Amino acid sequence: MAKKRTKSKAVSSDEEDSGTGTPNKDTYQSPRKKSRNDDNDDNVSPNIPSTPQSVRSNATPSHGTPIRSINPAGKPAEAGIIHKVYVENFMCHRKLTISLSRNVNFVHGQNGSGKSAILAAIQICLGAGAKRTHRARNLRDLVRKEGNANVAKVRVTLLNRGPDAYKPDVYGETITVERSISLNSGSYNGYKLLDHQMVARSKAKKDLDQLLDQLNIQVENPVAVLDQEEAKKFLCGKPEDKYAFFAKATELERLDRQYASIFDTIGEMSESRAKVENSLMPKKETVEILKKEWEQFEVLEKMEDKVSTFRVKYGWSLYWECKEQEDEETNTFAQYDEMLNNARDKLSKAENSASTDSNEEAQLHEKLSEFTTEADEATRSLHSQEAKLKAARQPLKQNSRILQTIVKEKNVAKRRLQAAQRELKKVRDEIMRKEGSAESEEAKRTTRRMKAEENMNELKKGIDEREHQIRDSLLNYDRLKPEEEALNNRHHDAQRQLHAVRNKVNGLKASEGNSMALFGNKCASMYQKVELAKRQRKFCGEVIGPIGHHLKIVAGKENLAGLAQFALGMSLDKFIVTNDQDRSYFMRLRNEAGCNPRECLVMQTNIGPRYQTRSPPDGVDTIESVINIPSDLVYNCLVDFGKIETRALMNSIEESQEALLIQENGGRCSIRGGNIKEVYFLPQGDNWTVNNGAFAQYANKRPLKQSIGIDRTQAIREGENEAQLLSEEVEGLQVLARQMKDKRHRYKVEWNNLKGEDRSARREIERLDDVLEKIREESTEAENITIDTTEYEDDVNEAERACDDLKGKEEETKKVLEELNAPILDLEAKVDETRARSEKVTNDLNEASEKLSEYMRGQQQRDRALEKKRKNLKKIEEARDAQIKKVEQRTEMSEEAMQKARLVTYQIQQTLKKKEENASGFPSNDDEDKSAEELNEELELIEPIDINKNPDYYKNKIQRGEKEIERERKRRQITEVDPEVALDKYQRAKKDLETKMKQLVSVEENVTRLVEDLRERKERWKTFRSHISEMSNQSFDGILNKKGSSGFIEFDHKYKQLNLVVQKDNRDEMTQTNDVKALSGGERSFTTLSLLLALGESLETPFRVMDEFDVFLDPVARKIALETMIMLAKEMSHRQFIFITPQDLSNIRTDPQLKIFHLKAPTRSTIVGGAEQQTLEFQSQQ
Repeated sequence: MAKKRTKSKAVSSDEEDSGTGTPNKDTYQSPRKKSRNDDNDDNVSPNIPSTPQSVRSNATPSHGTPIRSINPAGKPAEAGIIHKVYVENFMCHRKLTISLSRNVNFVHGQNGSGKSAILAAIQICLGAGAKRTHRARNLRDLVRKEGNANVAKVRVTLLNRGPDAYKPDVYGETITVERSISLNSGSYNGYKLLDHQMVARSKAKKDLDQLLDQLNIQVENPVAVLDQEEAKKFLCGKPEDKYAFFAKATELERLDRQYASIFDTIGEMSESRAKVENSLMPKKETVEILKKEWEQFEVLEKMEDKVSTFRVKYGWSLYWECKEQEDEETNTFAQYDEMLNNARDKLSKAENSASTDSNEEAQLHEKLSEFTTEADEATRSLHSQEAKLKAARQPLKQNSRILQTIVKEKNVAKRRLQAAQRELKKVRDEIMRKEGSAESEEAKRTTRRMKAEENMNELKKGIDEREHQIRDSLLNYDRLKPEEEALNNRHHDAQRQLHAVRNKVNGLKASEGNSMALFGNKCASMYQKVELAKRQRKFCGEVIGPIGHHLKIVAGKENLAGLAQFALGMSLDKFIVTNDQDRSYFMRLRNEAGCNPRECLVMQTNIGPRYQTRSPPDGVDTIESVINIPSDLVYNCLVDFGKIETRALMNSIEESQEALLIQENGGRCSIRGGNIKEVYFLPQGDNWTVNNGAFAQYANKRPLKQSIGIDRTQAIREGENEAQLLSEEVEGLQVLARQMKDKRHRYKVEWNNLKGEDRSARREIERLDDVLEKIREESTEAENITIDTTEYEDDVNEAERACDDLKGKEEETKKVLEELNAPILDLEAKVDETRARSEKVTNDLNEASEKLSEYMRGQQQRDRALEKKRKNLKKIEEARDAQIKKVEQRTEMSEEAMQKARLVTYQIQQTLKKKEENASGFPSNDDEDKSAEELNEELELIEPIDINKNPDYYKNKIQRGEKEIERERKRRQITEVDPEVALDKYQRAKKDLETKMKQLVSVEENVTRLVEDLRERKERWKTFRSHISEMSNQSFDGILNKKGSSGFIEFDHKYKQLNLVVQKDNRDEMTQTNDVKALSGGERSFTTLSLLLALGESLETPFRVMDEFDVFLDPVARKIALETMIMLAKEMSHRQFIFITPQDLSNIRTDPQLKIFHLKAPTRSTIVGGAEQQTLEFQSQQ
């Protein structure tokens, strides 16, 4: 049947194509998918031009290598096609699995059954974004809403066989791409690549990109994957939209953008070249100036040669001067050597004559130790008796308080008696007045009674005053007792301290440099015993001591050393053990060493890592920061027992309060830093603290002393000073104690005298009482009594009886006090006796200590004489050693001066040699390759030059020559000093300018080549575009012929339009039209579908997906279109096709190359508003 084929044409124009490029190679590559990071266009670097990418063609382009073909024709597809799709909780599907055919696949179902969800799953799983599916704005919207699902999973299994397989040794024959979408932030979101055994091999997006590039899968290319939105846009689009679709699908648009970017880059390179060329003008001028300056140096060469000669002579004159000084120092050294030999002989003689008797010193030490033991025993006995005396005085104090109460009651009774006596006297006066002047017997009795009573009252009044005096004397005597005891205790304590300090000083003097004696008398012997026990393995754990031996003062903190030792608050002769067994054995060693209870005590702690303590505030020192403690065990022990990290040390109270004291508005105080509890400050060692918000300051009256970080001599000197202060304190306390004892004795004598007077007065009162009793008896017998005074006399008698009763009680209490006071007096006598014995022992101890001190002073004098000779010897040795260094220094200076002189001579010789070679026209470069050894060998060959002038002469010559050169330089306006430097500057500037010029030429040549290369590439791009257009035209016309129609594609590349010319009946030219809108809906859809199939043949993608491609086709056109697509798809058995449609497929028969998947209809909701999509099963028809 004859048919008329209209000529396919492509209206093209080159006016829009311009630009240049910089490609490195001319090769065609297989199409690659664009960036899958988002839904935007390809991100192409504007500075790196890309080569054109080929579309599928059996022909090989004229420029480049053959095209790589994925799954070549002639056999079933092996790599990149979809084997299986699995979705879970994705869109409307709860779970769904579809196993696809290698060639043709149809997915059929009603609207809402989830057909497009399968397409969206393929897109999402293979790298596309959510917006590309036209189903959601983001991935989270694709998670199934029903059933409260939180995680959606999509898996696409690809075949991975044949030569195009991606890493088959890692993944095997299939690769499964899994995409997880989670609504929870803690769950995994992303990709996984699984091998054929479903084992995860990678989670990296870059590995997925490499897989898709390897297999040429392009899910974002609308021709490879055509969803509903892209289909509608293409079907209803304008010619410009269709052309844009064509350019995007074939990647012509991306290449065109890249070429335009390259063109812009070339323009920027041209502008940069022009700017660089303009900037080189100053360099050219600089080169000319440096050239003229170098030429003027030839005039100065002769003057420089003369100065160089003077430099050589100056160098050798310095050498001869150093040599002369070396000889002088050598002679001085010989004199010191002779003096040293003489001093050694004198020292040897002094050491032979300075031997001392060690037995006498041992006897003195032994005697001193005996007195010390006796003094300690006397002190313990004194303390025991003083405690008994204190206990015996308690009942005396209680009865004294009872006596005071009785005295108060007696005074009240006396006042009542005096009142009654006044009333009785008043009555008797009245009787005397009535009697007149008659000398009656009653008046006489009355007179006698009044006189007796008056005398008795006077005596009683004297008794009362005397009782107060007796009580005051006794109270004063008892009151001074504690003060006397305190003075005696202070006196004994000062004596013990003086004794201890003298023993320490004597021990230091006898220790001959033993540092242990600094911390206590027994430290050295205990240290030796502990070390011996360690060697014998008597201890189970670690034993360290004395602790003072492990303490050092931090450099720069010496001014705080004494304050730190005082704040530590413990003796430095203590040892440290780590378990009870070692503690028991150590106590045995203490007993063996004869330590008193206060010497070489032991502390027990646990072994552990060094404590981590808080740092004090800035600018604040603590005991921890002043004392260096290398041992972790000692450090931890001092933290536990000494609180070294909590006690701050400052230079003054003002500085300490400014740095650490915080005073709040309410008057409450606190210490800054949190960890600081006490603050000690100089100069006396006073300290302050804060208790419950209240500031408290404590004074220290004892001088600060230091045993840490001082040498033996300094310790002896400080000990002697301390002993002198303590001796003065002992003498003062002894005087005060004697004065207090005398004062108490005076009160005791006064008490005894008053007691005698009181007894005499009481006997007189008893006599007067008898007289009054007789007078009362006479008065009773009298007959003429005008006024009865009996009642008044009874009142007086009753008051007198009350007074007598109280006096009786007072006397009884006083007797009790006297009885209690008797044993107290005995105890006081014993205390006085013990104290006297202690004083005697102390005096004996001081006498023994003085003898030992006298012996040691004599020994010290001998030692000082010997030490003086040793120091003299050491001084001569030091002077000799210093002279050796001077000789060595002078020798070194002479050698250095010779080396410098030789080097100057060598340099000038080489300079003259180089000038001669340059003048002859045959320069050499021998010096450039010489090693240091070769240079030294040549310098050794230069012999010293005899010079008869001093260095100053040649130095002046050099200075005058340099000044003349400088004047000449200024006259000639030469800025550079060294001609070689000037020449080097000129050569470097010239070379730099030439290099820049060469670079500019190279840039210009590159720009020219780039422009030409871009033009050639643009031409090849046009040829490539024409090739694609021609191939698409042929395929388009061939597909239309299947329906009895024909047509061609009209490309307008200038205006970027694509029009379709269709002849409905290929036998009737009158049916031809170029207006697609004139066609029916089905014809238009079939025509557009034909165009899509034609464009798709240009792709190398392993599979193609088309969603609802036949939505506008009439039944006839649809049948033809389906048959045509199935036929074309089966002819391309190396490609996979997936068609998604809601239309009837009952006329299509399945076979091994074709599968049909029927999805179940969705369950419709009974609620008004539409269908409810649920989990759908599918039916497959083989």
